[in-house]
Amino acid sequence: MESELKKAVEEVASAAEGLKLDIVLVGALMAEFSPEIEADYPRFRLTNDADFAVYARDWPTYKKLRDALIDRKFKPNPKIEHRLYHETAMVDLIPYGSQIAPDGKLAWPESGFEMTVTGFDEVCAAARKSTASNNLPVPVITVPGFVLLKIIAYLDRKSRADAKHKDDAKDIEYWLRNYAGGTKDERRFELVNEPDLAHQDYETAGAVLLGKEVGSLASVEAATYVDRFLRESEDLYSPFMDVLAADAMDGASNKKRDEGLALLAAFKKGYMHVQKRKG
Repeated sequence: MESELKKAVEEVASAAEGLKLDIVLVGALMAEFSPEIEADYPRFRLTNDADFAVYARDWPTYKKLRDALIDRKFKPNPKIEHRLYHETAMVDLIPYGSQIAPDGKLAWPESGFEMTVTGFDEVCAAARKSTASNNLPVPVITVPGFVLLKIIAYLDRKSRADAKHKDDAKDIEYWLRNYAGGTKDERRFELVNEPDLAHQDYETAGAVLLGKEVGSLASVEAATYVDRFLRESEDLYSPFMDVLAADAMDGASNKKRDEGLALLAAFKKGYMHVQKRKG
């Protein structure tokens, strides 16, 4: 992590602690600190952003944290209410909670921009302390939690024609391919003998495991987004598959689509296994 970003994270953590506010690191930066990610994983994309979920009962509570950071030399983005800068580092602060975001919808007071924060409650409750040598002073979202929020963000942004939905799709694909893929992780092999969920293909077994974890984590409200994502994406020429194949040539493009469809089918297998038991 770059020194400026590290300093920004430490400042946010210190300010939140002073105000007795609970925060969780929820963005792509989690890949540098999650205890689930082993050293032999393919490198996840680098980021100079730190995204935090902030549990807040109301807007004045959230504003106290934002004002405290401005007092610490953070500069607000005049057009994006949840964004601040600390030198070259960018910080997003996303409040959540039943009072500030009823029904999982957050309406920003100045712009009126609506953001979906469904899933934040369960994902933040499952966050863990980092066990990395460069420990973070805040809890870190789990990989299944990250993927759950990415699925919701992908659908939200795609519906608004926001090009960032493509980054969300690529992040989802990364974890469908690589979850539980470390050389010391035996979970993919164990699926072969699991009752009611036997799976022989090592390459897609991680997606099955990820589907199970996302299914176990997702609330009823969040599960509606996962169900929609699966319905809209499990087609060779769906928008999701288009993103996965976008940078490949003709023959490779078809291969990427086939692989993506297999990964999504495996994810659905694990996800539906848990959902049926819940139902």
